[in-house]
Amino acid sequence: MPAVLAIITLIYLISAVQLGPPMKAGNMTASFFPIATAILMLVALICAMAHALRGPVEGSAEETVAGETADDVESTEGASVGRQYLGLSLGAIGVIVLTAGYLLAFDLIGYFVATFVYVLLLSSVFGGGFREKGLTKLIAAIVITVAGYLLFEVVFQVRLPTLWSQ
Repeated sequence: MPAVLAIITLIYLISAVQLGPPMKAGNMTASFFPIATAILMLVALICAMAHALRGPVEGSAEETVAGETADDVESTEGASVGRQYLGLSLGAIGVIVLTAGYLLAFDLIGYFVATFVYVLLLSSVFGGGFREKGLTKLIAAIVITVAGYLLFEVVFQVRLPTLWSQ
């Protein structure tokens, strides 16, 4: 899975580089954010692939602090603490898939929609779904999206893609 996402991210990075240089006359250009995001994603995917190739660390996934196995914790709490696929937990896979989707959606549907949905979905992955504190997650997604927009558009003066400018 990380290798497939790395290929997709590499294609995205090549596309972002074709927009032009990330810096021009000491200022960030429109390609800066997509290039930076793609590079960070590639670094994370390389780390994930290296971790998967090394295999599980002895004792880390097998035992908890209390000496219970991951299966004991899973059965008593109903959580998938010990489940891993290709050396990655379900949460890590969710973050990788969401980030790859965000990278692809950023240019297609614009900053506002892509970022809002990405932040909302990430908060649900880390915060136990939409049912727990749904209103708080919705407000946080709006605040983070607006703050990112203000940072790039106003402070850095970098034009972000929008749905209405497509």
